Amino acid sequence: MPEDNKDFLDQFSNAGKPASFAEEERTPVVRERKPVNPKVIAFAAIALVLLGIGVYFLFFAPKIEMPDFVGKTKSDIGAWVKQQGIEASGVIFEETYDFDSEDGTVLTQSVKAGKKVKKNVKLNFTLSLGPDPEERIKVPELETMNKEEIQEWIKENKLLKTKTITAYNEYVVENNVIDYSFSGCDEDSFTRGCTLKINVSKGPAPAGKVTMEDFEKKPFATVEAWCKSKKIELIKVEQYSDKVDDGYVISQSVASGKVIKEGESLTVVVSLGQAVYMPDMIGWNEKQLRAWQTKNPAVSLYTNEYYSSEPKGIILKQSLPVGTLIDTDKYVELTVSLGNYVDLGTSFVGTEYHAQGGLHDWKDKQNEMGADIKVNRTYEFSDRYPAEVIIRHDNAVEVGGTLNVVVSKGKNILLEDGKEVVLTWADLAAGNATEETARALCEENDVNYEIVYSYKVGKNNGDVISAIRKDGEVLVAKTYLPQDVKVVITVSDDSYKN
Repeated sequence: MPEDNKDFLDQFSNAGKPASFAEEERTPVVRERKPVNPKVIAFAAIALVLLGIGVYFLFFAPKIEMPDFVGKTKSDIGAWVKQQGIEASGVIFEETYDFDSEDGTVLTQSVKAGKKVKKNVKLNFTLSLGPDPEERIKVPELETMNKEEIQEWIKENKLLKTKTITAYNEYVVENNVIDYSFSGCDEDSFTRGCTLKINVSKGPAPAGKVTMEDFEKKPFATVEAWCKSKKIELIKVEQYSDKVDDGYVISQSVASGKVIKEGESLTVVVSLGQAVYMPDMIGWNEKQLRAWQTKNPAVSLYTNEYYSSEPKGIILKQSLPVGTLIDTDKYVELTVSLGNYVDLGTSFVGTEYHAQGGLHDWKDKQNEMGADIKVNRTYEFSDRYPAEVIIRHDNAVEVGGTLNVVVSKGKNILLEDGKEVVLTWADLAAGNATEETARALCEENDVNYEIVYSYKVGKNNGDVISAIRKDGEVLVAKTYLPQDVKVVITVSDDSYKN
């Protein structure tokens, strides 16, 4: 190979290069290691562990000691949480009934007492609701028990709303039951939370002496309350008085200052107020009646209204004869005139003529009060109102007069030959139709119709035999047919063949 054609890489061979380009020989230097003292390693490890423990207890370890809250209250927990800075959101309370614990007492806690906790600790507490008020309790024979036995029964069962009340009683031995009453339940459904009141006797009341007070011109209620508190029997006598107001004492049977024994009686005469005698009110007007009532407020009046020829508001009758002493505990009945003109006061247009609560009931009610009105009913065709619905009426009528009422006969239909159905009224009347086309023609004209079935020789099933108007008029186009008049269509049906 020519020299100038040598491979390009050959020029980088080591042959013929200076010594400076020769490959250097490298010899690694190995240093001698000194032996490590095991004691130093152990000391360093212990120091690191102690440092870690110190950091943990200094920065991370829980520092708050968990108290024992069992038997304490929710308030105690709240005070501790606030004092220690515990996160309140992590404190959860649950409630349950517990017979042996008072309401609000802590029953359990999720973290044991003495354990160290952090401020973000999650704590669960169970609080007592006390004994279950809905627990059924058997009621003993209370009539046979004395007060101590009843109180022991109440205590043992922790009854929440059962109480004993003592009262003097001449017939029941001391500490024995007089009576008892349930509220919201009965003996069979009695629970701890039910209300039971037991009256226990204190025996006969000790005899005592009472000094009479002055009750003249004082309210009867004052005497009544005093006699009840002093165990004095009270007898009430009533009479009219022009000097002493109604309900106040006129006189008493025992003079003020006199000493009497408990159980004795006191008679008091109580005023009925000024005596009121029945005046002649016939012909009085409303103004005169109001003036009399103002002067005699104790009298109760009851008024009946009645139509008459007298003007409105004039008194026609009174229940008591003139000069009769009026008993203020009873009503005086008066009949007052409504006048001789009856105003409907409402419109019955659009309602059915015989509808319940409608015009006829209104008329009957007015006649019970003496209106003596009659109703004249006439009929008109109406495109707006269905048959038997009132179109219009008078707004008022004189007593004994006639009220004019116009009632709808429904539409008056102009019969038209079929447009959507190919059938004329003449063909239908002649029987040249089928049941289907007959129905269609009637419905197209909004006609009231009725289908009856029969058999006729020569007619196929469903063929019309005849069609007639119930009012007897000829069934033909361009005539009027009242909506309440039916078209009776007889259709052939082989099943009617004898």
